[in-house]
Amino acid sequence: MKSPSDPSVGRRRLPGIAILLAPGLFVLVSDVVRRWGQIVTFDRPHALGYAASAVGSLLFWALLLHAASPRAEPEGEAALTGSPRSTSTKPPTPTKRPLLGARIRRALTAARHPLGALFVLLFTLSMGVQAGYHGFYNLYCSRDSQIHSASLPWSLVCTLPLSRPAVLLHLALALGLALVALRLARRWVQPGFAAWAVSTALTPLAFWGIAVIPVSYRLWQSSMPDQIYVHGLVATTKEQLGITNDSPDRRVQRRRPEKVPPLSARPARPRNVLLILQESQRFDVTCVDPELPCDQATPFTHRAMPDRLPLLQARAHASTTAISISNLWSGVSPTERFDTLHTAPLLWEYAHAAGWDTAYWTSQHIEFGNMRLYLQDIPVSHRAAAANLDPRADLDYGAYDRLLTDRAIQEIGELREPFLAVAHYSNIHYPYVADPAHSPFQPSEMNKAPEKNERFRNHYRNVVYLSDLAVGRLVDHLRATDAGKRTVIVYTSDHGESFREHWQLGHTSSLYEEEIRVPTWVDAPEGTLSPDEEASLRSARTDFVWHLDLATTLLDLLGVWDDPAFAPFRARMPGLPVTRPARTVGPMPLTNCTWVWECEFRNWGMMQGPMKIEAREWDGEFHCFNVLNDPDEVVNLGESACAPLPDLARALFHEMPVVTPPGRPVVNWGK
Repeated sequence: MKSPSDPSVGRRRLPGIAILLAPGLFVLVSDVVRRWGQIVTFDRPHALGYAASAVGSLLFWALLLHAASPRAEPEGEAALTGSPRSTSTKPPTPTKRPLLGARIRRALTAARHPLGALFVLLFTLSMGVQAGYHGFYNLYCSRDSQIHSASLPWSLVCTLPLSRPAVLLHLALALGLALVALRLARRWVQPGFAAWAVSTALTPLAFWGIAVIPVSYRLWQSSMPDQIYVHGLVATTKEQLGITNDSPDRRVQRRRPEKVPPLSARPARPRNVLLILQESQRFDVTCVDPELPCDQATPFTHRAMPDRLPLLQARAHASTTAISISNLWSGVSPTERFDTLHTAPLLWEYAHAAGWDTAYWTSQHIEFGNMRLYLQDIPVSHRAAAANLDPRADLDYGAYDRLLTDRAIQEIGELREPFLAVAHYSNIHYPYVADPAHSPFQPSEMNKAPEKNERFRNHYRNVVYLSDLAVGRLVDHLRATDAGKRTVIVYTSDHGESFREHWQLGHTSSLYEEEIRVPTWVDAPEGTLSPDEEASLRSARTDFVWHLDLATTLLDLLGVWDDPAFAPFRARMPGLPVTRPARTVGPMPLTNCTWVWECEFRNWGMMQGPMKIEAREWDGEFHCFNVLNDPDEVVNLGESACAPLPDLARALFHEMPVVTPPGRPVVNWGK
């Protein structure tokens, strides 16, 4: 270490200061380059917070690098006192102002090694991971990205796909910059012992500050990316250690899909396939049947697909998005084990193995509940999620659906035929997106008060209307293209939405019809279906059809259903293609509790034909309904009327409460 009296210290001061500030400046400059269009729109509070965060990063990295900057461990008493080294063989003259005991000071000086390693590691992770994450998702890895993680080691890299060259490049660049900064600091800074001792002593305080000072991690993200990263890592560490309980239930985890062998696609007719998946859209607000006048909230899709083939008795197996997309895209029962649900290939993997081009566009915010991990590794040539459409997309309702339609219109013409594409909308999710200029259902009010229920339901209808405007525009565009004449559209919703029909609002809390009966149809231009396929779809008009059937229908439309190489995957799919005459007639599970998404509120059921059972966590028995005779599910027929479904459900779900949970009043729920 250098003495302040050493003349080389003055010559090194300015370069040394520049080197110490370089890491923090890199954090700031790289963020400005990456997000300039977003940063210039910050309002005053967020701009001030951003400036303070930038200063914090400058100081943090300068302090840590300063503590790691000594070139070599001091030798002898002269080094310990800060005096210049001497080549004399005479014993050193004892200092008159010793700072610390020799052993203590050697121990402190040795700290430069772990501090250097810590600087390199933390800079590489925080900046490399954030650059890679932003390149992938158009936002930074944050508490929302991390809090549901089941693996602390993977959380260090925000569970990014390390096989992607772009991700590795960002990590390598950050590592290289960290090593260069450390090397330059040890050459040019060479702090005096007193200054170095202060920076070393302050380092734990700096870590404490960067870990606990609040950051803007959602919507605006008006904080430095390194601080957002540390904040998220601290949150998931506390969760893993049981210090907090912000994620008590399992959420979506990263899939490890089985390898799909090359498949031979032999569809009955040359075609492309587009799945349009809506969010929280009830059957009874949708114009499903083209033969009836459209007096509901979906006039735009009604006009855009006048020859659609409706499936009037289609149902989801859950009223939870994560479970429904697993059913629709994997074809595997929601009651399967964790390993099966997280290794089953999805539609894109099958299509890719068959040589089809693939795409996924969604206005859903896939940070919600770790949904990003379910989709991160799908093989697609085109993808976009909410943050790609709008960096400030809402975590619940996502980006505006019109932005999804804009992106799909922009890119669908770039797909190579044949293609499988999924357009997954989001704005019908609470808190909903409405526009007074497109709100024909009146009186309406965004008010959940019981006495305002009908006005609130009208508000929901207006939300559906606005989203349908975006969907209709996509269909109109596609049908006007040459590829659109060869594209079969499958339309459905992940689940419905309740408005106090059975004393609940929203979804996930029950399996009643308002939450699981979904609008569903197939729209196929002339020549895209074989006569047998069209006849089968027409005959299924009033048959009971399930999301698991839609999964197999999509695979049949791809032309892989009969491929011998597909047989092992087909064997574990309980659904049957609606494009073929056979129908699913056995009992089908209904549940909002699976190993993809554990439920905060337990509810289960089962259905076979029109007979349906359901129970919520306070129930001591299953309720039984005939949904054809009693579509509002008012009359509970008793378990015996639905036999053997109650016994099958108990054997399948294993857990069925027989007493009211502690702390909840005993209630006769009637319906």
